[in-house]
Amino acid sequence: MKRPALAVASLVRGHAAAMVAIAMCAAAVLAVGIPRLQFKTGQDSLLSSTDKLAVDNVRFQSHFGGDPLLVLFSMTGDKDVTALFTPDNRATMQRLQDDLDASGDYQGVLSPLLIAQFAMEQVRQQMIAQPVKLAADKEAAATAARAASAARGETPAQQEAVAQAATQPVDDAFNAAYGADAKRFLDAGEQTLDNPKFVQFILYGADGKPRPALAGIFPDSRHALMVVRMKGNVTLDAASTSAGAVKDRMPRYQFRDTTVLVAGPPLLIKEINDKMKSALALMAVFAVIIMVLVLSLVFRARWRLLSLPAVLVGCVSAFGLMGFIGIPLTMVTISGLPILLGLGVDFAIQVHSRIEEETFASESSTIGLERTFVRLGPALLVAAAAACIGFLVLQLSSVPLIRDFGSMLAVGAAIVFIVSIVLVSGVVYLRERTRIGAAEAGRARFEVERLVGGITARTVGRIAPIALVAAIVATSGLFINREIPTQTDPEKFVPSDSTVLKDLHVMRDVAGTTNELNLLVETSGMKVTDQAFLDWMAAFENRQRAQHEELRTSNSVASFTSSVTGAPPTTADVRQVLSTSPKPLVDMVVAADSTTANITFAISDRATLAEQRDITAAILRDANPPPGVTVAPAGISVIGIAAMDALGANRDLMSFVALAAIFLTLLAVFRNPVKALAPLFPVVLALGASAMLLYTVGIEYSPLTSISGPLIIAMGTEFNVLLMSRYFEERAAGLAPRQAMATASLRIGRAIMASGLTVMGGFAVLGLSQFPLLESFGKVTALNIGVSLLSTLVLLPPLLVWADEDHHFVNVPSEAAAE
Repeated sequence: MKRPALAVASLVRGHAAAMVAIAMCAAAVLAVGIPRLQFKTGQDSLLSSTDKLAVDNVRFQSHFGGDPLLVLFSMTGDKDVTALFTPDNRATMQRLQDDLDASGDYQGVLSPLLIAQFAMEQVRQQMIAQPVKLAADKEAAATAARAASAARGETPAQQEAVAQAATQPVDDAFNAAYGADAKRFLDAGEQTLDNPKFVQFILYGADGKPRPALAGIFPDSRHALMVVRMKGNVTLDAASTSAGAVKDRMPRYQFRDTTVLVAGPPLLIKEINDKMKSALALMAVFAVIIMVLVLSLVFRARWRLLSLPAVLVGCVSAFGLMGFIGIPLTMVTISGLPILLGLGVDFAIQVHSRIEEETFASESSTIGLERTFVRLGPALLVAAAAACIGFLVLQLSSVPLIRDFGSMLAVGAAIVFIVSIVLVSGVVYLRERTRIGAAEAGRARFEVERLVGGITARTVGRIAPIALVAAIVATSGLFINREIPTQTDPEKFVPSDSTVLKDLHVMRDVAGTTNELNLLVETSGMKVTDQAFLDWMAAFENRQRAQHEELRTSNSVASFTSSVTGAPPTTADVRQVLSTSPKPLVDMVVAADSTTANITFAISDRATLAEQRDITAAILRDANPPPGVTVAPAGISVIGIAAMDALGANRDLMSFVALAAIFLTLLAVFRNPVKALAPLFPVVLALGASAMLLYTVGIEYSPLTSISGPLIIAMGTEFNVLLMSRYFEERAAGLAPRQAMATASLRIGRAIMASGLTVMGGFAVLGLSQFPLLESFGKVTALNIGVSLLSTLVLLPPLLVWADEDHHFVNVPSEAAAE
């Protein structure tokens, strides 16, 4: 690789100013692509569009809409919910519902007024129908008793007495079921919503509790709910915008004796999206500050901050190119900016440090530049390739946003690598041409070389105990890694002091739950109004509620009909109820073609995604639908469950593939198995040690930290390749193994330490995020990078010296080859 390296050095030497200018102009052109970056926030960022669950969910949402947004009306003072139905409040409620319907942004709106009006009509019909039914039931009982008496040969008088006696149990049963309600109905007076006693009658039973059929809208005597159903199959951005519009417009509607609170999953998603976008710039600022501190305190070179503006130009180029080629930003990929900043500074530091070192040693800027590209260039290229391979392994994930994350990091790392090296080498070379023979810069405040040299000096020659401890730690850590739990509670992914989350808790305390589990039920060869279908659905719902205490209520065409009629659903009753019910109520349970239905279970918000997954699986196992009927899970909670499972599914596989791919790459480059394996041993040690550390301090994985393995492998390999390459460079210069390691540690120690700290800083800045999901990812990965850096300094030096000095497992290049 000497000839290509010399060619690049010649290009920089002859056209340094032009190359710097070209890189700056290219960045300016590519920056035009940054506004093209799109935030990908639909379900297609969580599941592949071809996944069966995603396909089913698209079909479900096309019929039944998206997530529910809840508007909570709370009565003030000593008022109960009947005060919500004063003429002024009803007019305001009607105007609110009409405005939301007219906007066209929502699938449907169920207001307390709409439900009260529907309940009022049902009560009127029942008060008329129940006496008629009572008379028919009494006549049927009398007729049956009379016929039985006649069959026994009794006289007509006896037959009539038996018939009269048979009607008494019917009367008693009717009075037990409806007597109290019938009396309250008569006592209520005028049958309008202007009459508070009548409103109280239609909303509450004789026991003073909300009628079961209305409990979803009127959870208690002081609260009422409006359900605003988001449109289906829209991006999360669009849904969150529509949800925000509801909250923003609520101050326009003033209800007397009432406070209004808007909450629900769509608003929580809106807050996450909005704050994650605004956090991008903030994280970049913090990343720059951290790297300025690291470079100022640790890196010993003139113009020590040069790497930072060079890498910022590279990041602008990288994100602009992503905008042009269509790599989207997601809640994960926006965390790539501080990571690329840290990685880019790592590359730039190595070049900057080496040019200064070689120029000072040779007293020639030309020789210094050529030696840098010949000696460091190949190692740096291999390290960058290893990093990109580790990032590309994320393509094995079945979660699109993780695959996008891998693509973004790989493309970004390649662009930042090229731009930062061109800018730093060009600028440093131009500076050094006029500073030949200048004194070497003063030492860093913390004597980094002495620290690194001290570590390697104490480890070289002690391979046996170090290897034994490393093997125990690595093996134990890889075993313990499986015991570290992954946090799956969605509420733990957002700040605990979030106003939206607090509102959601208030809503949950009143309504009991804000979470839904939906089942898409499709038929072939029958209608959802067929009696066989209704019998199965009613029994299935009742069975699931009895078996799973986490299921609060359920709603379907069967249970909705039963709540209206007070009897098991029949085909005739279903058709009658569906034809007379408000459209938003009907649209929640059955599609227009009568071959698709929805079963909605209200599931406890306290159930984690893992618990919801188990409940869903148990429900599906117990479905046993009639022939021609299929049942499939749907809804955002099901998508979330699948995404959480997919995030952790290939965790170990991706790490193993990353190790194997990097090994094969190093073997192809070095053509020596020891040189290919040696850089990976400290990485495996780092993986095991970090797992033991996380387990010991009780840190859980998040869905993001569970895929950090390939990232650690990629960047840990970089440290090892650079140190190993410098060691063999010193060996090629004629130094004995131990002296070569001491010299390599002294000369490259400061750059590796500064590189490691900048990469750690890039991840650690995510710990400043307001979102625990990113915060844990940043902190855990920064910790892992630190462990990886320490593993490099502790294990690699004695391993290389042992392999070289005692066993000659490695081939040492000649001085000429090194040059």
